[in-house]
Amino acid sequence: MREMGFSDLINSRKVLSRPIIELPMRNEERLFYHPEKRLKRFAGHTAIAYAIIPDTERGKYRREECSPKASSLRDYVLHKGNRNVSITGVSGQGKSYLTTHLISIFSDKEIIIFSFKPNDHELHLGIPVIDAKECLPNPFRDVNAFSEAYMTAFFGEKTSSGIQLQQTPGFLQELASECNSWKDFMKRLNDRKRSASKNQVEALNAIEQNVKTLVIEAMGSVTLGNGSIVFDFSSLPTKQAQNFYAELMLRQIYREMEERRRNDVLILIDEAHRLTKSYHTILDVMSREIRDKGMLWIITQNLIDILPEMRANFGTKFTFRLGDADLNMLSYNPLMKYAVEILQPRQFIDIEFPEGSSFSPVFTYVSNGLEHKEMQKVAAVVSGPRREEGVGGRGEAIDYRREALEILSERMSYATEMGKIIAEKYGITKDQAKLRLKSALEDLKNNNEVGRVKYIRDGKPIVMYYSRSPNLTNLHTGMQSQVVGILNDLDVTINRISTTGERSAFDIETDFFMVEIETGLKHSMEDLKDRIKSTNLRVIIIVPNKELIDKYQGLWENVVVTTIDSFRALLEVPERNRSK
Repeated sequence: MREMGFSDLINSRKVLSRPIIELPMRNEERLFYHPEKRLKRFAGHTAIAYAIIPDTERGKYRREECSPKASSLRDYVLHKGNRNVSITGVSGQGKSYLTTHLISIFSDKEIIIFSFKPNDHELHLGIPVIDAKECLPNPFRDVNAFSEAYMTAFFGEKTSSGIQLQQTPGFLQELASECNSWKDFMKRLNDRKRSASKNQVEALNAIEQNVKTLVIEAMGSVTLGNGSIVFDFSSLPTKQAQNFYAELMLRQIYREMEERRRNDVLILIDEAHRLTKSYHTILDVMSREIRDKGMLWIITQNLIDILPEMRANFGTKFTFRLGDADLNMLSYNPLMKYAVEILQPRQFIDIEFPEGSSFSPVFTYVSNGLEHKEMQKVAAVVSGPRREEGVGGRGEAIDYRREALEILSERMSYATEMGKIIAEKYGITKDQAKLRLKSALEDLKNNNEVGRVKYIRDGKPIVMYYSRSPNLTNLHTGMQSQVVGILNDLDVTINRISTTGERSAFDIETDFFMVEIETGLKHSMEDLKDRIKSTNLRVIIIVPNKELIDKYQGLWENVVVTTIDSFRALLEVPERNRSK
């Protein structure tokens, strides 16, 4: 069956054409006429049902009948510069049928689907389904991801101010920075409450209550292979836990896409309003930057469920019947608003249609009855701990290079800390692990896979290692977390903590000064100079060691450069952090 592609669909003459000879309906057919009857030959395809055009006589818009034509939504989506797709519409209009069709025509892609409802339609697409509870990532491997996932799960769009909100990200990063389990986290939280002020205790108590809904003990013990998969989050006990771990898993998958370990991936999020209402979700970054790596598709009932900044980054917005609040958003294009108002079940339009000011085709997916398939449930592939040969263990030898890279892909670390992690994982002594790790780290440094810097920690100089992957900033994130911890200890109110990739904002903002984390790895300081010039407040630049202080000294009259250890002493002298 010939299908109309992108160039045909935006051509009004082709869309609105009618056959030269059109047989009239018999009276008995007209009496029981239903639009789907004339479209049944398009079963399993999307077809144009009719079009909306301006009504030149009445000055409004009208429905224009045209010959039904099969449409290639694959060609339509791929020929747009932006391949991100949103599917919106009130319940019962046909979003599931359209999703099933779209997945089938993009089946050559690696498709990763996030599903939250028990026995939902995504579980019956013929794609293997895995219980997300069996493959949860360890949230403590990346403190920035931990903080952002927590904020996504518990703080939505409407929660944008308040002391608790200001303090929470800092506390989360401080508490999670040296934890490997929920048990460690809860112990550090209780210890922190003993030295906290009244306002801080309130924020910490709220974190404690919220975290209880997130605790899942079996984490980080599986390997996620490539290939299409549906993650079913419905077995997790609370909505907050589902959203928290979904956000963490999204971040893990997107990091693999950035590192080109996954290529041209189609990520589909159902019930997307769970995440898209939060300014902290990675979906915001993905919607802007995923184009050269894959596609992001989301399904939700309302357009208003998607933050405006994110909404603008979807090149195709397939839209079914909408509620009043969403219709008001379409007032900028009266033709599209009229088209949505008269849509019937199973009918949809693209409100980003390139010729949307002059006409709009109305599509419908014609079911062939084969959409629902048996669920293909698969088990997670567990990577059980292996013990080193020759030290009373079992299995093959430990790959110290791989273990070091795995740790450094999540955060900066030093040899003693990495040795402790490996020793606990494989049941060997810390000294044995550290001894063998040192040669592996030296090889990785010589191959330019990891970097190292002199670092002042607790008043002592150490060598800190970090990943050299261009998309990882664990050295920066680790330093930022330590600074946040110091500010919280000193009861300094933090107004904002920037996430990775925000070039126009300072890393940490307070009422009296700004903090900028500089690892010394950047060649250009132009963006830093621009940020410094944009504020009248003092700017404190934090560097990992004393050797780097001279590099940033003298950038501007309101700039102070210091190491993390000296930063605490600097703030404990009040007149030095409020003037200038």
